[in-house]
This record gives sequence, C-alpha cells and structure tokens, in this order.
Amino acid sequence: MPDPRIARRFDAKVAEWAELDEFPELVDVSGAMLDLLRDAALRRPSVLELGCGTGGLGVALLEMGAARLTGIDLSAQSLEIARRRAAAAGHAERATFDVGNAAESSAERHDWVVLDRVICCYGDVERLVGRAIELAGDRIVLSVPESRGWRGLVNRPLWLAEYAWDRWFDGCRGYVHDLKRIEHRLAAAGFRQTSSARIGLWFAGVFDRR
Repeated sequence: MPDPRIARRFDAKVAEWAELDEFPELVDVSGAMLDLLRDAALRRPSVLELGCGTGGLGVALLEMGAARLTGIDLSAQSLEIARRRAAAAGHAERATFDVGNAAESSAERHDWVVLDRVICCYGDVERLVGRAIELAGDRIVLSVPESRGWRGLVNRPLWLAEYAWDRWFDGCRGYVHDLKRIEHRLAAAGFRQTSSARIGLWFAGVFDRR
C-alpha cells in the first residue's frame, strides 16, 4: 500500500487552487513528456494516467488529439481540480477521474499508460510497473529521478535528505528506483524504448510494445 501521507500532502499542496479559475501549470518534466507524445494527434489513443494529479498532462493530451482519458490518483483534491480543468478545456465528456491506488487500479486496458512523477512515490516499484504493463496496449510513458551516472549519484543523497527533512512535517518518502531494472522489466514484457529526454535530474522515456 502507498504511504497514506501521500494523499494528505498533495491535498494540502493543491488547496490554494481550489477556489481559483486558473490551474497549476505543467512542470518542466511533464512538459518534456508531452513533447515526446506529439503523435497523439495521429494515433488518437485512449490514455490511462496512473497518478494523474491535477490532470495537466492528461488534459493536454486530450487537446492534442487523444480519444479519451482516465486518471487515477490518491489525492481527492487534486482530482477535483483535474475535473474542472477538463471541463474548462471542453473535454469533460472524454475524461474520467477516480480516487485510487495506481498499483491496484481496476481500470480497463488503454492504448497508453502514463506514469509521470509517480513511480518515485511508490516503494513497491515492481507492483506498480507490473500493473502498468497489464493495462497498457501499445505504450508506457514514464518519468523518474535518474538513477544512473552522475545524476544518480546526486539524486540518491538528495532525495534521502529531502525525506529526512519532510518527515518532521508529515512528509512522505520519495524513491530513486533503479531505472535499469525498470527498463529490463519493460523489455521482458515486450516494450522497447523509442524516445527519451533528460530534464535536469529527471529521465522521461517512451516505451512502445514491439
């Protein structure tokens, strides 16, 4: 099970947006992922975003041409903003958002499964990635803290230090999972990397089914 503090943390984080007509902007990592997914206009996929947050990336994919979006997240407050965001963009009928644990999602299979900055919140990466594999028809897209090379050497102590600080304020732990292990798991399931980007200390990758 994910740390229950995750929902509390993100509920509090997005509280300031609850009464606003504006919405949180995409962070750099999510923007880079969106750039890797420009073929949505041609492929018109159904998209399942596990850990969708306030829906910025998913709704952007709808605007680019995705056929429909299902978002799953632990934070009920984030999902309220995601619903308002989809409605404001004119895509309410093509977007569904549900509270739930991404690793135990009962969603039906979708063409694409997106894991944007969510793997780092789960201790049991095998379970989460395994569920994504089960639900992905054609593609898995993910962003994670880079664990390899000099970025990995920076990320591991950085994330541990952040957790050591946050735990005093009811913070939840973040993880720098072994990216090579994740890639091997995807490859064993028939997914190969077709494009990628590095944004600061983060990695974003697209893995298509062979």
